[in-house]
This record gives sequence, structure tokens and C-alpha cells, in this order.
Amino acid sequence: RPLKKRETPDEGEPQAVTYERWFAIAVGQMGLAPEAFERLTPAEFIYAWLGWAKREGDRQRQAWERERWAVWVATCIQLDRKDRRPMTEMFPLPWEKPTTSPKQEPTMQERMERIEEMKRCIRK
Repeated sequence: RPLKKRETPDEGEPQAVTYERWFAIAVGQMGLAPEAFERLTPAEFIYAWLGWAKREGDRQRQAWERERWAVWVATCIQLDRKDRRPMTEMFPLPWEKPTTSPKQEPTMQERMERIEEMKRCIRK
């Protein structure tokens, strides 16, 4: 039977932990045989699922890394040597910390302007 709109979980909302949901994850996503799933205790299933989720995350990350490398190489062969940048700078990925240059000290003029700005706030 077709699902009614309200029977489908909203994206981002937590779903109830039910036998059917665990079964769908174990058999449909993790590839366990139904008999193997039924022999697991809830704790064993959680540990298996955590390991599977970690492996899947690692696989996705590796795929993104390979794709980025291929795009970076294809881009660099079209650029002059002086215009080439490191791969992580040209194509950063969400899990990488952005490379920031060291913060420059403010110039004397910038410091004086900041002091004047602070004075105006005090006078009010």
C-alpha cells in the first residue's frame, strides 16, 4: 500500500527505533542475512552498525579525495606554473581545516583609528 504523507519521516527528524527500522538498516544497507540479524543482540547490532557506518564514511571520503586529485591534476595542466596552488587550497573539502595565513599586526594608522573609535564610544 502507498505510504501516506505523514507516515514518512521528515528529513532531519529523528526516527523511532523499531525492529523494522533496525531490520531495514541491517539487511537493506549493511547486507546482513535476515538470520544473522536475528541472532544479534541489540548491543551487537549497534557495534556492527557503528563499524559499518565508519567504513562507509571512510569510503566516501576516499572517493572525494580521488575525485579532487583528478580535478586538480586536470586543472593544473591548464595553468601556468606560477598560478598553480596546492590541491587543498584550490579545492578544499569540508573536513579539512582551512589554511589561514598568520594574522598581520595592525599598522600604526589602524591602531590610531581604533583608539579614536573607542574614545567616541566612551564619550557617549
